[in-house]
Amino acid sequence: MSTWLADITQDHEVVISTQVLIELRSVATRKLRPALSERQISALLEALSGFEVVSTDSTLVLDAHQLAINEQLSWFDALIIEAAMRSRCDVLFSEDLSHGARISGIRLVKPFLKEKPDPPQGMGPTDSTSAPP
Repeated sequence: MSTWLADITQDHEVVISTQVLIELRSVATRKLRPALSERQISALLEALSGFEVVSTDSTLVLDAHQLAINEQLSWFDALIIEAAMRSRCDVLFSEDLSHGARISGIRLVKPFLKEKPDPPQGMGPTDSTSAPP
């Protein structure tokens, strides 16, 4: 596996949202085969909780709702993007969004593309990681 996240954390602050933690647990228990053990999942969630975590509150939910409508995004993607916007991230890493696109000034990057993703400039973080400038 690539060391892209380790490389980014060397020079940039990483921010993730509660939605990222929720989706990560879901993928680790339902989509990975074999699924990670409860112990592995706990360790993974604890490790990611060491980054700045943007909590989902009612205002973020309402703003994400409008963002989903305005940008024609899935509900869960809008929650993650709204959290990145609040953290003033320049880059959002996600496998679910269009590589190279921009939403509200945030550049979307697929970290696991076969080709090496463009390096973040002035960077930020979380699949969604995002990083503030």
